[in-house]
Amino acid sequence: MLSVARAGVASVKNSVRSVSALATRDVLAKGSHAEVSELKNGLRVSTENNGRPTTTVGVWIETGSRYESESNNGVSRLLEHMIHKGTGKRSEAQLESELSSIGAKLVSETSRDHTAIFVQSSSQDVEKVVDVLADVLRNSKLDSSAIEGEKTHLLAALEEAEEDHMGVVMDNLHAAAFQGTSLARSPLGNTTGIKSVDASALKQWQADHYRPVRMVFSAVGGVEHGKLTQLAEKYFGDLSNSYPGKVPHSDGVRFTGSEFRFRNDNVPHMYGAIAVEGVGYGHHDALALRVASQFVGQWDVTHGSSYNAPSKLVQQVSHGYNLHAFQNFSLNYKDTGLFGVQFICKGDSVDDATSIARWLQHEWKHLSSAVDEEEVNRAKNALRTQLYQALETNTHKAAFNAKELLHTGGVRSLVDIEDSLEKLDKTAVREAVSRHVYDRDIAASGVGRTEAWPNYAHLRYGMSWWKL
Repeated sequence: MLSVARAGVASVKNSVRSVSALATRDVLAKGSHAEVSELKNGLRVSTENNGRPTTTVGVWIETGSRYESESNNGVSRLLEHMIHKGTGKRSEAQLESELSSIGAKLVSETSRDHTAIFVQSSSQDVEKVVDVLADVLRNSKLDSSAIEGEKTHLLAALEEAEEDHMGVVMDNLHAAAFQGTSLARSPLGNTTGIKSVDASALKQWQADHYRPVRMVFSAVGGVEHGKLTQLAEKYFGDLSNSYPGKVPHSDGVRFTGSEFRFRNDNVPHMYGAIAVEGVGYGHHDALALRVASQFVGQWDVTHGSSYNAPSKLVQQVSHGYNLHAFQNFSLNYKDTGLFGVQFICKGDSVDDATSIARWLQHEWKHLSSAVDEEEVNRAKNALRTQLYQALETNTHKAAFNAKELLHTGGVRSLVDIEDSLEKLDKTAVREAVSRHVYDRDIAASGVGRTEAWPNYAHLRYGMSWWKL
């Protein structure tokens, strides 16, 4: 009778999940969808008209620190910052005044694999905004004195970044994991690279990288696709793809199991990260690994500690090991990624630090062999909440659509993502983790009180079940 009752409960749960999934899909299907077209010069135009009174419109460019060398590391970020310094048509003050007069804001950012330059504005001012975007992208003044001033600012920011201990950990993790390749370089640049860049180098970088085949013109808000395509043709249609020299490309990717430790006893804690090589943005296991990452989740001391916590991992590590926080992550680049966990602990005991790492690794091994359907569904729901909330904003959705095009050549709708997510079950998650995480080489990074850092060989042994 008991087994029959359990089967009945399982059947009810599955029915509830099916109804919930259909409801979610129905809501997403009624939402806005991306439209994509391509100009003759290869510039891709993506719009998503959600009817809102505000719009984010911008250009996402396939450039960044992974295309740089050691000698010019930081050039992408410097050029991105110079976008704000005025053009031959508009001074910096005029640029700021013109945008503020219509309540618009020019924003830019540079990562390892892309630079984004976009404006948030009212939907009725989209054409004015596109005119400004085209001007700053095509006619930046690149004045030598302004460049020197911005270099001073970037060098100061480089020093300030040292105080972001987890940021340093993640940069060092990339340096270890992808050593000898361009993906090891930080988007922040390095002192030598920033100092060496001049106006000539910036102009050459812009000429090489700001080409239409490397760009996506993306907008989300109250904007029609036909209208934005016309504006793209008007302001960017004459851009050429001819290169006087070599076509820029990044080095090949190579993951190296290794560690990078920086001891600084003035830092009150140990900050660390452990990771294996993940998968590229469009890889068929990318979504399953994101679900796996959500299963491990995150925790910090402000959440409290309890033996009755819903997570077994939190039940284990929140007591007795001087752990302050942990967070699992799954990063995806175009052709590779990192799957791992960050943590902060007191850093006064090798045994405590080793135990923390072992419990985290134990959770990965559980994912590869014993995670059940209930646990997977809980992680899928957590991912849904995180993903769909983030993509509710115009800016995040415009960035998502642009990066989809840059990395995969297409844009998945939220319905497509929901369908893929709903199909994932415990077998898919187990197999993905078994392929990419279980018994794989690890890269590790530690900053601060690393005298108590776990032995690397022990960490590597911990990636195999029989060596736990």
